[in-house]
Amino acid sequence: MRERHGVGDDLIKIMASGGVMERGLSGDNPQMTLEEIKAVVTVAHDYGFTVAAHAHGAEAVRRAVLGGVDPIEHGTFMNDEDIRLMKEHGTWYVPTLSAGDFVVKKAAEPGYYPPVIARKAREVGEAMATGSKDSAFARAYRAGVKIAFGTDAGVYPHGENAHEFELMVRAGMLPMAALQAATLNAALLLKHDKDLGSITPGKLADLIAVRGNPIEDISVMKRVSFVAKEGVVYKQDGKAVDFDSGT
Repeated sequence: MRERHGVGDDLIKIMASGGVMERGLSGDNPQMTLEEIKAVVTVAHDYGFTVAAHAHGAEAVRRAVLGGVDPIEHGTFMNDEDIRLMKEHGTWYVPTLSAGDFVVKKAAEPGYYPPVIARKAREVGEAMATGSKDSAFARAYRAGVKIAFGTDAGVYPHGENAHEFELMVRAGMLPMAALQAATLNAALLLKHDKDLGSITPGKLADLIAVRGNPIEDISVMKRVSFVAKEGVVYKQDGKAVDFDSGT
């Protein structure tokens, strides 16, 4: 942690459980002890880091929450006790449903993944992205756990991230809550809410616009027609801005 601070990092992600894309046999077994997690978090928070925990399994989630991490990422098999602990400790949840949706589809393609990864992709991915009202995500949302938008893009191609909105709403999240998860909540989690997360005087003018009302149809978030970064317009009316010509 001290080494990473020295090169300018401000966030660390730990592997509290097994994962789908690694070649280990389990996708949800605990991979760090509670004491190890506490040691990482103690030093990280001394240096102002945010500590995220990749955790699929219930025991891995429990240890990560008790160890003091900031968000749980995935939380696929977390149980009601994990959810209670997350509320008690103020732990954020980043569900990444679209990653599960993608790996399930690709696991059905012969040869796309090695057999051990294909098996875990089916087991973990189906639990992540079923859209079921009894999924870990749906139960955490109903319980009032703090949720921030995240996609795990890189597991699947960048540019398809907005599908996460559709999956969150399909599982019972209100469209406005999904939009807030991707804006204000994400900024709060990453400790950048002084500059980002809401349209407020003094903050960076990082804005997008879509054609349509996402409260009525969340899928319009996949059709962005306007992009501004720090007040500079990079895309408007579906066309990239040509800075050389000034248009």
